[in-house]
Amino acid sequence: MSASQLDVDTSSSPRQPLDSQKNAGADMSMMAFVQPGCPSRFAYQNEHRVKGLNAETLARVFLPTPSWLSTPEYAAIRSDPDNPSTCIFLSLNISIYNQQIIPSEWTEQWFFMVGRVHPFALTWEIERRDSFESEDDNITEYTIPALIVRDHSYQPVIPRTLGSADAFPAIQPIVSFTGPVIGSGRDLLHGNSAAALDDTQLSCCGFVQLSTFICPGIPGKTPFKGFHPFQLFVIFPIHANPWTSLCKKMTERHDSQFQPNALLTCTGKIAGLLDHQIMTHAPAFEQDYIFIVVPDTWTFLDRAMSNQASATQLLPTTPKGSAAPSGASHAACI
Repeated sequence: MSASQLDVDTSSSPRQPLDSQKNAGADMSMMAFVQPGCPSRFAYQNEHRVKGLNAETLARVFLPTPSWLSTPEYAAIRSDPDNPSTCIFLSLNISIYNQQIIPSEWTEQWFFMVGRVHPFALTWEIERRDSFESEDDNITEYTIPALIVRDHSYQPVIPRTLGSADAFPAIQPIVSFTGPVIGSGRDLLHGNSAAALDDTQLSCCGFVQLSTFICPGIPGKTPFKGFHPFQLFVIFPIHANPWTSLCKKMTERHDSQFQPNALLTCTGKIAGLLDHQIMTHAPAFEQDYIFIVVPDTWTFLDRAMSNQASATQLLPTTPKGSAAPSGASHAACI
């Protein structure tokens, strides 16, 4: 399942990255069980999909659907509500040095991996040489979201379930991120698209802006060196337990916590993929994944607080005998 084995999409033009990560959010880390194909190793650095990672393959990640998202009230927000489970395909970029690649140890085997995930489609130019033609190279486009795994952060695992009827994996991928809120569901979702999306639920969900730094083997070629933005959908499903009681104070607020430009720091699970059709501003490419993330831990910071924290972090070291600036220790924890 390497890039050369995948039918590529040539219908889309490459995206241009941002020069700076300012106001674009940080990257998103992911822990997940992954089923890769057999990696293809690159002989030269300029062939790397991601600089420094000398192997690439197509990988599959399963997104088990939680029970609340299968209910009629919420199912309509999923990209494929008729499918009981969802899987996504990513370009897996890893480093494999000084070891032999044995296909049977990789192809459709299970690995636990930790890395950065970029759920929006990136485009690489792939050179294919036809032995029946001249030396001219045939350039095609390989467009797919990416998973970037560095420092050998992967471990083969043997699946084991607690019951014969249980599927593997049973747990959703876990993600962590910090980024600015784009807005709440009140403004960015079509409210009549699902029964559960009443005004209270729309105020308890929203979109967050993030970005991934990508540097291909040749920085001046697509997907181009820079910060590639993407967004995800964060929801507290207040009409299902345990969030009905956990988020009681959130539901009683007159305004939404998903205020534009507020910073959200979150660790949570990917429950599924959001249907592009219920978004007022859908992403450009059909291959773009909008993750539905349910927080396990979270912190909202309004823009004034985050700016103050950033300024505090830039202050010079406090001389001995002087009082530390107010909030400095808190800023260090942020």
